[in-house]
Amino acid sequence: MSLHGIAARLILSTPATLDITIAQATLQGRTWRKLALHCPDARIERDLIECRRGVLDVGEKLPLTFQYRPGMHSLSLTLFPASDERWQAQLIAQDGNLVTTLEVENGTAVRLNPWLPEPSVHFSQGVFDLTAKLALEGAARGKLDVSLALRNGAFSDAAGARAGEKLAGDISLHGVRAGAWRWNGAANWRAGEVFWQPFYFAQGERQLSAQGSWSDDQAVVDQAQLTWAGVGTVQLNGAWNRAAGRIDHLLVTAKSLALDALYPIFLKPLAQDGVLSKLALSGLADGAITLKQGALDEASITIHQGQLKQEENLFSLTGIDASLAWQKNQSRENRIQVASGELGKLPLGAFSVRALLGPDHISLAPLTIPILDGALAVEGVDARLENETWRWALSAALQPISMRRLSQALQLPAMHGTLSAVIPQVQYAGQSLTVNGALLFKIFDGTIVVKDLTASDVLGPTPHVYGNIDMRNLDLDLLTRTFSFGVMQGRLDVSVAGLELFGWRPVKFDAKVASSPGDYPRKISQRAVENITSLGGGGGAAAIQRSFLRFFDQFGYDRIGLTCRLERGVCEMGGIEDVPSGYLIVKGGGIPALSVIGYNRRVGWDELLARIQRATQGGKPIVQ
Repeated sequence: MSLHGIAARLILSTPATLDITIAQATLQGRTWRKLALHCPDARIERDLIECRRGVLDVGEKLPLTFQYRPGMHSLSLTLFPASDERWQAQLIAQDGNLVTTLEVENGTAVRLNPWLPEPSVHFSQGVFDLTAKLALEGAARGKLDVSLALRNGAFSDAAGARAGEKLAGDISLHGVRAGAWRWNGAANWRAGEVFWQPFYFAQGERQLSAQGSWSDDQAVVDQAQLTWAGVGTVQLNGAWNRAAGRIDHLLVTAKSLALDALYPIFLKPLAQDGVLSKLALSGLADGAITLKQGALDEASITIHQGQLKQEENLFSLTGIDASLAWQKNQSRENRIQVASGELGKLPLGAFSVRALLGPDHISLAPLTIPILDGALAVEGVDARLENETWRWALSAALQPISMRRLSQALQLPAMHGTLSAVIPQVQYAGQSLTVNGALLFKIFDGTIVVKDLTASDVLGPTPHVYGNIDMRNLDLDLLTRTFSFGVMQGRLDVSVAGLELFGWRPVKFDAKVASSPGDYPRKISQRAVENITSLGGGGGAAAIQRSFLRFFDQFGYDRIGLTCRLERGVCEMGGIEDVPSGYLIVKGGGIPALSVIGYNRRVGWDELLARIQRATQGGKPIVQ
């Protein structure tokens, strides 16, 4: 505390009048200027200076009374900021001892704003009661008692990143000094809700109790316990090195935490927008965290009968039992058991994961995840921390899955044959994914090869994907019967070059569909002709051909070809070759023969998708 520019004027009348002005006063870093105290009813005696009906002007005028006894080194001060609000302070200093008390009744919380440790956060409403007493005996002994109760509190900051309302709770602190301070305290948050970006804490009770010591060198918490309604209880102990400004050691432990309540409150707000921000987690968890010399030294978590579900039903896992551990200076064995799950609409069987987790390295043992009558075999999973970024690598293979069972699970038209795949090494780092080599799939008795596959912001809201796709020797009979397109016999090649997806939506590619080389039956049904015609925007020619060929169910063809170059939402279309007023999609051959001509060169991508959907879902095609 410091006072500057003190001036006093005393008029010895009955009663006496006392006026005091202070140019500048500073207390605990807060400064006031041009303070004025007016006492029209002062009492001045040999060992007493008293103000019975005074007014203190600190920017607002506050009624007060005070008594100062020089002989006893005592000061008693009472403020009445409002009719039902009272602040009373007393100070007694004698023979090296100090006793000071502060009592507040129905205090306005707004008056606490200048004293808050976070200057950007201010109370806007609330009432509190406070009782505090500090007694010091010399420099080595003392006692402290503080109790505070808040009612209907509300606070916020200018940016709107922190706010609370309808807050109610109480705090108590007790300390005894015999050299160092020994203390114990408790805090109870009884009502109200708080938003402290990015966290939101809804209504509910929370209790904190703690005890420890305080010295010039360090602050120690011998034992602390936080109980959070609906979540569970956390205990901790540790020491803060005051000189170095760091944690010397800290141990946090928890038992039987409810993950369905803990995850949305404390973990989900930290996830970035995307897949990981839309998870629901349940089950019970035990955990422990150890810090030494300001750094994480060890962490462990055990999950019992957990469940993990992506809110958009992309995947889910049930019956999770896991034991996970990490240590700063050595690798630790980890295990995860999963009873069942789903990938989209595909059921997953039971599987287990074994991993070696080190300070900057993670490696997984080969694992097999059953999918329908096949399985996904994953091996070579390895992750390393390089330049503060985790880099992942893995390879996998999809063991044959019955297309009949797959189509049933996906609620698609019945498919035939099997699906298998080979996934070469995949690398992931910093939200970017790269495939070293080609993805190979076997489906519809042909092969699909995906090359040059890269992606960024994979787990974010707008993934960006690049790649090239080659499909060879697909069985048209299996393909068209699957999607109610009409019957076609033959083989088909498809290439998609320069594919670019944004938010999983195609924005650019150069696609070509063509008959595979070779000798095989080539037939096309009336229904397939109609659907192909609708894709190309065919009109009069197709209608005339159907008029005199309507008695035939199937036609022969020589070649099929269709191209689409997508850019800026428009598909530039073409076929086998250009013909007057259009392009040839199906070139007739055999008896009876039929050719299909497309006339629309430019088709909006959304319109083309709608045409494909109508064609593959079995509806009547619209010929425009």
